Amino acid sequence: MSQTTNSINVKLINSLAQIILSLTDEEQQLLAQKIQYRSLSSEELQKKQEALQRDIALGAEQLQKGEYTEYNDSTLPNLLETIKMRGKQRLQQEQS
Repeated sequence: MSQTTNSINVKLINSLAQIILSLTDEEQQLLAQKIQYRSLSSEELQKKQEALQRDIALGAEQLQKGEYTEYNDSTLPNLLETIKMRGKQRLQQEQS
Protein backbone atom coordinates (compact mmCIF):
# COMPACT_ATOMS: atom_id res chain seq x y z
CA MET A 1 0.00 0.00 0.00
CA SER A 2 2.74 2.48 0.91
CA GLN A 3 4.58 1.61 -2.33
CA THR A 4 1.50 2.65 -4.35
CA THR A 5 1.08 5.82 -2.30
CA ASN A 6 4.73 6.74 -2.83
CA SER A 7 4.49 6.26 -6.60
CA ILE A 8 1.28 8.29 -6.72
CA ASN A 9 2.93 11.12 -4.78
CA VAL A 10 5.94 11.10 -7.10
CA LYS A 11 3.67 11.28 -10.14
CA LEU A 12 1.70 14.11 -8.56
CA ILE A 13 4.83 16.06 -7.72
CA ASN A 14 6.27 15.54 -11.20
CA SER A 15 3.01 16.75 -12.75
CA LEU A 16 2.90 19.80 -10.50
CA ALA A 17 6.53 20.60 -11.26
CA GLN A 18 5.83 20.48 -15.00
CA ILE A 19 2.84 22.78 -14.57
CA ILE A 20 4.79 25.25 -12.43
CA LEU A 21 7.68 25.30 -14.88
CA SER A 22 5.28 26.11 -17.71
CA LEU A 23 3.88 29.19 -15.92
CA THR A 24 4.87 32.69 -16.95
CA ASP A 25 6.99 34.74 -14.55
CA GLU A 26 3.90 36.68 -13.47
CA GLU A 27 1.96 33.48 -12.84
CA GLN A 28 4.86 32.01 -10.87
CA GLN A 29 5.01 35.17 -8.77
CA LEU A 30 1.27 34.97 -8.08
CA LEU A 31 1.59 31.31 -7.12
CA ALA A 32 4.46 32.13 -4.75
CA GLN A 33 2.32 34.83 -3.10
CA LYS A 34 -0.58 32.42 -2.73
CA ILE A 35 1.69 29.84 -1.11
CA GLN A 36 3.40 32.36 1.16
CA TYR A 37 0.16 34.04 2.20
CA ARG A 38 -2.20 31.09 1.82
CA SER A 39 -4.34 32.22 4.76
CA LEU A 40 -4.95 35.66 3.24
CA SER A 41 -7.90 36.42 1.03
CA SER A 42 -7.52 37.97 -2.43
CA GLU A 43 -8.63 41.28 -0.95
CA GLU A 44 -5.96 41.13 1.75
CA LEU A 45 -3.32 40.25 -0.84
CA GLN A 46 -4.46 43.19 -2.96
CA LYS A 47 -4.12 45.52 0.05
CA LYS A 48 -0.60 44.24 0.73
CA GLN A 49 0.36 44.78 -2.90
CA GLU A 50 -1.05 48.32 -2.87
CA ALA A 51 0.82 49.11 0.36
CA LEU A 52 4.04 47.80 -1.19
CA GLN A 53 3.50 49.95 -4.29
CA ARG A 54 2.95 53.02 -2.07
CA ASP A 55 6.13 52.25 -0.13
CA ILE A 56 8.11 51.90 -3.36
CA ALA A 57 6.73 55.21 -4.67
CA LEU A 58 7.61 56.91 -1.38
CA GLY A 59 11.12 55.48 -1.52
CA ALA A 60 11.61 56.71 -5.08
CA GLU A 61 10.39 60.17 -4.08
CA GLN A 62 12.74 60.27 -1.09
CA LEU A 63 15.62 59.20 -3.30
CA GLN A 64 14.89 62.00 -5.78
CA LYS A 65 14.79 64.53 -2.92
CA GLY A 66 18.10 63.28 -1.52
CA GLU A 67 16.43 62.00 1.65
CA TYR A 68 18.60 58.96 2.18
CA THR A 69 21.66 57.79 4.08
CA GLU A 70 24.80 56.64 2.36
CA TYR A 71 26.70 53.77 3.94
CA ASN A 72 30.36 52.84 3.70
CA ASP A 73 32.55 49.96 4.80
CA SER A 74 32.57 51.13 8.42
CA THR A 75 28.83 51.87 8.78
CA LEU A 76 27.42 49.00 6.71
CA PRO A 77 27.95 46.26 9.36
CA ASN A 78 25.81 48.23 11.85
CA LEU A 79 23.05 48.59 9.26
CA LEU A 80 23.10 44.87 8.54
CA GLU A 81 22.86 44.04 12.25
CA THR A 82 19.92 46.43 12.62
CA ILE A 83 18.14 44.83 9.65
CA LYS A 84 18.78 41.36 11.06
CA MET A 85 17.45 42.36 14.49
CA ARG A 86 14.31 43.95 13.02
CA GLY A 87 13.70 40.90 10.85
CA LYS A 88 13.91 38.60 13.86
CA GLN A 89 11.54 40.83 15.82
CA ARG A 90 9.05 40.91 12.94
CA LEU A 91 9.21 37.15 12.56
CA GLN A 92 8.56 36.68 16.28
CA GLN A 93 5.57 39.04 16.10
CA GLU A 94 4.13 37.20 13.10
CA GLN A 95 4.55 33.83 14.82
CA SER A 96 2.79 34.93 18.01
